[in-house]
Amino acid sequence: MNSFTKRWIGFLAPLAVFLAVLVLRGPVEVPAYPKARVLRETTLGGVPHVLADDGNVFRVISERGTWTWVDRVFDPEKIARHLVREGKAAFRVDPDSGRRYELQKEFAEGFEEVPEGVDGLRSLIGEERKWSEFTLQTPRTPTVPDYVALRHEILNAKAGFLDASVAPSMLQAHSGRQSLRCLCPAKAPGMICAKASLGTGFLFFEQGEHFWLQAWFRIAGSTRPFTLADLEGREVKNSPGIRLMLFDGQELGVELKALEKPKYRQAPEARVLFPTDQWVRVTWHVLLHPDEGQVQVWQDDRLVIDRHGPTLPFRGMMYDSLEIGISAHSFGDQPATLFVDDLRITTEPLIR
Repeated sequence: MNSFTKRWIGFLAPLAVFLAVLVLRGPVEVPAYPKARVLRETTLGGVPHVLADDGNVFRVISERGTWTWVDRVFDPEKIARHLVREGKAAFRVDPDSGRRYELQKEFAEGFEEVPEGVDGLRSLIGEERKWSEFTLQTPRTPTVPDYVALRHEILNAKAGFLDASVAPSMLQAHSGRQSLRCLCPAKAPGMICAKASLGTGFLFFEQGEHFWLQAWFRIAGSTRPFTLADLEGREVKNSPGIRLMLFDGQELGVELKALEKPKYRQAPEARVLFPTDQWVRVTWHVLLHPDEGQVQVWQDDRLVIDRHGPTLPFRGMMYDSLEIGISAHSFGDQPATLFVDDLRITTEPLIR
């Protein structure tokens, strides 16, 4: 299996269990859907595949004009229950209580007016500050059940941190008295990465919209994390999305976590090193489109990336979740520490 195929299968489980499902269950052959119902076309190992508007992925049997089922990556009916529109407003519906939470396209956070440490983290989580979760995936909590259990204990049983933390801190601040401090140990053997990030599910960005993020980042010490922010679609299998990262642990860049994972990198002859032990203002702009999107990144006042290409995994997909902080640490055997301050998210230009 070549690297292209591996990357695609990694996406929609992205299309993960593709060939395995075909072998184990046998193909379910159906007539090809009308063209208007196809959200994405691609090729896997030389074989065309399509994603349809009912969330199903099919292998195309061109000679017969039919498709065979491969996987299902989202459920339109489930999405309709979870997300409700009223005019231009969008609401997430709690499946247990039925309570509705309005989603945002404007968001700002300076991590002030809350305690330091774990108590401050608890103060950030909730409807008032619009943070909904945090992820501490480490050698002590390597699996999803492990770090979800730790999250529950920290929020509900007043437990403390283990080998990682994400919390307000007075150790560094770009403005005011505090910033968000993310401390993440190195991953253990067998782990893809470690994480120490803060997340919000109160956002909502759609195809054709402009996503702008600006924040101040400070890496403490010489160990750089792999990613700084992830914009994702939680209603799709494996939460594909687009992320702001440091390529080779050195320079800002962007990657779409889907399809063949297109990368938006700095020009080789003009690469700018991301410094450590100093505050850096990062501005990230994404025009959301499955084919004709745009990615721009500024490091301080310097435009380091201005590229065009796919920024959504498929037509009509929405991004409804953001992780900020160390959303992946996979370089070396040393812990990484990242401070984040003065975060702002909007649809309007933050730099020109």
